[in-house]
Amino acid sequence: MISKAQWLRLAAGICLALAVQAAGAAEWRTYRASSYGFSMLIPTGVTPTTREWPGGWGGLTAEFEGVRVNGQAKLGAHESDAAIEKYAVGVIGVPASAWRIVDSGTNQNGWARYRLFEAVRGSTFFFGGYGVGPRGNYLLYMQTTVADYNAHKAEYAKWYDSLKLD
Repeated sequence: MISKAQWLRLAAGICLALAVQAAGAAEWRTYRASSYGFSMLIPTGVTPTTREWPGGWGGLTAEFEGVRVNGQAKLGAHESDAAIEKYAVGVIGVPASAWRIVDSGTNQNGWARYRLFEAVRGSTFFFGGYGVGPRGNYLLYMQTTVADYNAHKAEYAKWYDSLKLD
């Protein structure tokens, strides 16, 4: 015979599995920002808006169910990682000392060099990459809640893997 506590754990497990399955059902598509030289996954049905930022940066922003996708490029001469990071800190609003670098490398997916980062400000979670590629400098990141990121890490890992430079 199953105890009441076991039933509650079983019911909670089923609810959690259904919630994860529903969240994972979100369809993604590759969005190519040809004029900026990058591509990434974004939720199907979302129409990104393009804009310009200070210092010669331009790109896109898209939002879907509380998740914001940002892709920015500064085309032309390659800048140092420190210069790109300084720009990113100004855009994201989290000091670099609070960032965690989760990966870095060279010559992958069009990136001449890159760093992948995670940062937290309150309940907001930021993650993405910055670096340089064939056409210039890049900052590609997503913004969500800490709880959402923790609940859907596998989906967000697919997004990380989708970041490509032309």
